[in-house]
Amino acid sequence: MELMNEFSRTYPLAADLSAQNVAYALAEYLDLKKNMITQTMRTRNGYTVQCKGDASAEWTKYLGLDAAVSIELVQADRTLTVNIGFEKWTEKLGLAAFGAIVFHPLLITSGIGVLRQITLPQDIFAFLEAYMHVEPIVQEQTVERTAPVQEEVKTVICPSCHAVNKEGARFCKVCGESLEKKEISCPVCGEPLDGDETFCPSCGTKLNQEQ
Repeated sequence: MELMNEFSRTYPLAADLSAQNVAYALAEYLDLKKNMITQTMRTRNGYTVQCKGDASAEWTKYLGLDAAVSIELVQADRTLTVNIGFEKWTEKLGLAAFGAIVFHPLLITSGIGVLRQITLPQDIFAFLEAYMHVEPIVQEQTVERTAPVQEEVKTVICPSCHAVNKEGARFCKVCGESLEKKEISCPVCGEPLDGDETFCPSCGTKLNQEQ
């Protein structure tokens, strides 16, 4: 099984829910239960919820007061993917008309370690699962299986009937012809022959094909 990303989960989405419903319910939870400042924006792929705390918030010690936790909700068919990360707080985010938020690279780099130290991502996922009454989808890891490589079976062709025999066989299994290679040479000059020559390639002597 594939390990679940600690800051990203995908959920099945019921027919009566949408990314918009979930985004506004999450913003309300963060506002009322977590006492955080929140703002919600519609993006091309779904919704983004930004939230930040006051000076006592844990991540402000590392990332500054303008840091915010961003929750991206992307709807595809009847699934909802939730991604959590850090970015720079943007004033009046809800008034943005086009495009998604551009993440601040320095906040992403330093924010990952901070995210692991705070419980907010786990609280967000727990709220979403309780609100939607679902469990996250854990995708099975696909493993490509290759067919075992079969060893090449060496064979010997019978010179008489052309039947295929296993290497090492002494006689043909079909006609009984001897499969042992006979050494043939020219009777005049002694040139080694393959057995299918009409004339000796060395001296030109006409050869007896029955030899």
